Amino acid sequence: MSSEIYLIFFSSITLLAILNPFGNLTQFLSMSDGLPLNLRKKLFRYILYTAFVIMLVFLFLGPLFMKYIFRISLDELRVSGGLVLIIMSIKNLLFSAKMIMKDFSFYQEMDDREILRQSLIPMAFPMLVGPGALASVVVISGDCGIDIALGGIVIAFIFMFVLFHFAATIEKIVGKLILHIFSRIAQVFIAAMGFKMIVIGLKDIFHL
Repeated sequence: MSSEIYLIFFSSITLLAILNPFGNLTQFLSMSDGLPLNLRKKLFRYILYTAFVIMLVFLFLGPLFMKYIFRISLDELRVSGGLVLIIMSIKNLLFSAKMIMKDFSFYQEMDDREILRQSLIPMAFPMLVGPGALASVVVISGDCGIDIALGGIVIAFIFMFVLFHFAATIEKIVGKLILHIFSRIAQVFIAAMGFKMIVIGLKDIFHL
C-alpha cells in the first residue's frame, strides 16, 4: 500500500513538472489581464476541466491507439515522447517571453461566452496539456498501472485547481517575474525527463 502511495505521489510530481502550472499560469494571467475576476476564475476552471478530460480520455484510449492502430511499443513511445518534451522545453525556454508580452487586449471586445469558447484552444490544449504530457501519461500507465496514472492525474489537477483558483492572490504576492523564473527552472527538468525517457527507451529497444 505504501509503495502504491509513493508511486502515485511520484507520478503526480512528474505530471506537474511536465504540465508546468507555474509557467502556464503566467501566460494565462497575461492572456486574461483586464478581465473581471469572476470571469477569469471561470475561464481557468473551464481550462482545467477540459484539460482534465483530455488527460483521462487519452489515459484510457491512448494505449489502445498505440497497440492496435499505430502498432508501436511503449519504448518507441518513450523515445518519441521524450523527444517532444526536449523540443518543447527548449522552445519554451527560448520563446516563452514572446507569448507573455503578446497583446491580448482583443479579449475585451468579446462577450463571456466567446472568451470561453476561444480560450479553451489553445489554453487547455496544447498549452497546458500537450503531446509530451499525453505521451507521459501512457508511459506511466504502462510502467506502473492505470490506477497509479489515474491517481497521479487526479492529484496533479487538484493542485492546479487550487493554484489557479488563487491565481490573482498569488500574482499579487510573488509577482509574474517569480512565476516566470519557476517556469524556466521547470523547463530544465522537463528537458532532463525527456532525455531520461529517450535513454530508457533506447536501452530497451536495443537490449543494452
